Parts: sequence; structure tokens; C-alpha cells
Amino acid sequence: MIKVAHVVGSLKIGGAERFVTDLCEVQKSNKKFPVIISLGQPGEALEQECHQLNTPVYSYNNSLIVKLIKVFYQLRKCNILHIHSPHALKFLRPILPFLKAKIIYTRHGASPLAGPDWIKLHKKVMPFINAITFVSQEGKDNFQQTHQWHNVPSSVIDNGVLIQPIVKDEAAKAGLRVGSVGRMIPLKNQIALLRAAYLLPLSVQENLEIHYFGDGECRSILEKYNSEQNWPVKVFFHGMVTDRNVIYSSFDVLAVTSETEGLSMVIIEAMANKIPVVATNVGGNPKLVIDDTTGYLFDYNDDEKLAERLIAFAENSQLTNNLGEQAFSYIQENFSLEATAKKYAELYQA
Repeated sequence: MIKVAHVVGSLKIGGAERFVTDLCEVQKSNKKFPVIISLGQPGEALEQECHQLNTPVYSYNNSLIVKLIKVFYQLRKCNILHIHSPHALKFLRPILPFLKAKIIYTRHGASPLAGPDWIKLHKKVMPFINAITFVSQEGKDNFQQTHQWHNVPSSVIDNGVLIQPIVKDEAAKAGLRVGSVGRMIPLKNQIALLRAAYLLPLSVQENLEIHYFGDGECRSILEKYNSEQNWPVKVFFHGMVTDRNVIYSSFDVLAVTSETEGLSMVIIEAMANKIPVVATNVGGNPKLVIDDTTGYLFDYNDDEKLAERLIAFAENSQLTNNLGEQAFSYIQENFSLEATAKKYAELYQA
């Protein structure tokens, strides 16, 4: 019997966290026994969803030492420990030598974690890691150049998604609806979407909706920028929403403006819902967004090019539909969660 403990930094809404909850669903159907251990606070958004899906979740509102002891107790029951966050790795470091489980470490981001504390941590934990995986080749290259884990088996395993496109209410559309989904932090650079919208002709602005899903330190900056514009653009701040039907029925085009990305679950999910994507040409984005086929790419902070792409969508609804259909086909053929789960199962049993 394979019992897998997936350890995440939190169960707030994020791409890696959403991927883990979906992966557990597939693993259960494949007769694995996954549990999720969250180092965040009890009751976070995705924890409630896991309870509804009958996925065991453990989270603790205790002091650091007591939490570590309780986590150690749960991990002793598992034969696979799958760590999905460098912060989780840091938390688990004191108990790694005492665990009998096979330990898999997945880097979901492309950041090399080049700070001195991260370098020291990864040097100390390397002897206890049985395999490391990455969701993009860029993430792997960045990590290996910094940490030199050449003696640890490594591989790139693409994130996958459940192929269950939502049913959209076409009558609800009003002009062009653009979405942005993710934590509102500087790295995501969501204000670039507002800056690009400012460059649009008045005729496009008058029929433009921007829908932000997420929360974080930059939300007040986005709200302030929007309030200062004398424009007809309708901007909606939905906050943290877990219902993907609500999210992906709210917009026609996804905009991803990040400085760097791994293999974005938001992009994969949008494309799996027949939504084309306009995204920065960084990290794993070009692997998903095939320019002029499943969406468009633009350089980071190139507001003029982003505005140009939005105008193209606004002026041609058939373009949006065509790219959306091609995006769906591409994800269906290359990024199913079942294929991803199979690769992890092979790694667990190797």
C-alpha cells in the first residue's frame, strides 16, 4: 500500500496548492492513499474543499515545536513524503534524518533560491532527498546552477489538470472580459494589465471588463490605480475564490503578467476551459502559450504589446474562440493530470 504525504506551505489558493489537491483526487482513484499536511493555519480555503472531497488534511495551530512533533507523527505513517515547497522543506529539516519514507522534493517555481540561507538549507537536506522534480526545464537549470544537486536523481514532470471544461453562459459576455488570477505580490506584476488597459482606445475601454481573482500585498496598489483613472473600464476585485466554475466563467482571455513563472497551473486551467492566454515570455509560459496558436506572448513589462494583443481580442471575437479551442486541444493532448500522476507513481515506486 502506498500512502503519500503531500506537504505544502499552506492551503491558500495558489497554483501549486491547487495542483496538489487535484493530484490527490487522481491518486485516490488509482488506489493510492494520499494525505495533505498543511503548514498554514487551519481552515484555509482549499482545506475546506479537501474536506468536501474526503481528502485527509492535517493542519495545526500550535507552536513551532509542537507542530513539528505532530507533523512527524503523521509522516511516520507514510511511506512516501512529497514536499511541494521550499518553506515546507525548511520546516521539515530537523526531522528528515529520522523518517523512513522515500522523500520527493518538487520545485514548482523557477526561482533559483540563491540567497545564502536557501543555499545553506539545500546543502544540509540534500543527503536525505531521494529525488527532486521540477515543473519546467528553466526551473531545473536555475536550481542546479545554484545548488549543484547532481547526485540526486532529477527530472522535469509537467503539471497537469483535470480535463473538465466548464459550461459557459455565452449570453453573459459583455465586450471583452480579461482575467487575472493569482496572489497579488510584486512578482506577479498584475498592475501591468491596468497600465496596458490605460493605453487602449476609448472604444475598447468602454467595452472592457477586468476581473481580478486573488489577494495580497499589492491589492491596495491595484485598487488605488483603478480609482485614480477617469476611464470607463470596469474593474472587479473578487478576492480569494475557490470555485473554478466561478473563476473561469468570468472572463474570455487570461492575462499573465509575471516576472517569472514555473509551469503555471492558472494558464493550464484556463486553456483547459477553452480560454486563450496572453502571457509574458518567461519561465514555462512559452511551453504552454504557443504564440498565435493557443494565445500570445509578450515581453515582461511591455505594456504596449499587451495592449496590442488585447485590442486584437476585442476587435475579433472569433479569434478568441479559435485560440480557445486550440488551447483546449493542446492541454488535452499534453497536460492531463492522469499522465502527470502516472509519472509520479513511477517515481514513488522506482
